[in-house]
Amino acid sequence: MDSALRRLNVEEPVSRLAILSTKFAKSAVLLAAVALVAAHAHGALARFFAVLTFRPNSAPDPVVGLLIFLAALALAGVAILLALGAAASMWIKGRLGVGRIIATLALVSLFLPYPAWLVYSAGSPAWLADISTDLDDPPDFLTTPDALAGRGGWTPAPLDPARRQQQADAYPDVKTISLDMEMDEAFRATQEALRQLGWKIVAEIQPGGPNRPEGHIEALTFSPALHLPVAIAIRLRPGEDETRVDVRTAIRYLPDDLGAGATLIGKLGDKLSDEDDAN
Repeated sequence: MDSALRRLNVEEPVSRLAILSTKFAKSAVLLAAVALVAAHAHGALARFFAVLTFRPNSAPDPVVGLLIFLAALALAGVAILLALGAAASMWIKGRLGVGRIIATLALVSLFLPYPAWLVYSAGSPAWLADISTDLDDPPDFLTTPDALAGRGGWTPAPLDPARRQQQADAYPDVKTISLDMEMDEAFRATQEALRQLGWKIVAEIQPGGPNRPEGHIEALTFSPALHLPVAIAIRLRPGEDETRVDVRTAIRYLPDDLGAGATLIGKLGDKLSDEDDAN
């Protein structure tokens, strides 16, 4: 009996591809965890990642988490390819390793829930990383020292005119917010709404009467998972017995915000509507 088992082990060894696929899958999950830690690092840990990204200050480059996560996705892709190769070799050569293939697929599946939720929540709009409530005259981002410092030196490019119709089709509900308030009151209400949402105000220009009727606030927030910066420009203009609030959001490093911009504008609109109803 023992000799028969030994012959079976010799004749049907565990597929090396199956072993490698599991190792790559484990490495991918570990690297994804490192990406999340790097994206949200604070204190000494932030300084450690800052050194790794050759930054002179105490904060790592905001893109470091994204790059590490992309590397994790690449490893996960390699793990799947190895698992497929292992399955083929097992079919052709009678190798062992089904358990390892199942383990690989289980580990790689850990990457699926969050992207699946994002795609489900965003639907299937055009790829848009920069959206505005006013497509004819989108709010500009300030280039003052405070605004540049708050955004880490990044200024979103002007909104691409070719993308505006795509946004109108993808997000028909993203429109100018109208408030039944005077300009000064609407400006204060917007400041309070931003504080309640936890967005960081990086620059502002208060309305100054007939000579400067418009108000402008710039804020910064971050995507929940990889902590990628999202710049927000808010312009307030006087209308007929109302104040018109236009909002523009732009996410950095990604070609598509997966609906995050529309969601942020909706959250701000809800807060401002609550303030408007309370008055």
